[in-house]
Amino acid sequence: MMKPLVFPAFRSDGKAVRLVELLAVIPQNDLVWSILEFDGLGDAPCGLSMEDFEGLVREKAGGFMVSWNELKLLSCGFLQEINCMVVGAKAETDILSTTEDDFSFCEVVLNLFDSTEWSVWARDTDVMKRFAVFYC
Repeated sequence: MMKPLVFPAFRSDGKAVRLVELLAVIPQNDLVWSILEFDGLGDAPCGLSMEDFEGLVREKAGGFMVSWNELKLLSCGFLQEINCMVVGAKAETDILSTTEDDFSFCEVVLNLFDSTEWSVWARDTDVMKRFAVFYC
């Protein structure tokens, strides 16, 4: 697996790099996406409170699985991500095969740690080049 790109969660002007921005550089796709970890502020899906959504993400095997379009829409409602891990894979079984140390079954991994830094990786080198705009 190629080395992930790691960059600060906040730009020099103090503005946060948000999940919705990272997703904007990924082309339309038919991957299965899952939110494996989420701690943040904003609108949770399905009429859930954010606390209930965060609990659902933690408790559900394979996280909170969604389509690409659902993930993009959902991310628009997030006002701030504090801890966040989102993965994209070719199949649901690939996500279920993922462990906290092995993401080799995934095509894309987006991880925000403690509002400090993003670590992003994509199997597609063109997507990795697009992520580089955040590494300034």
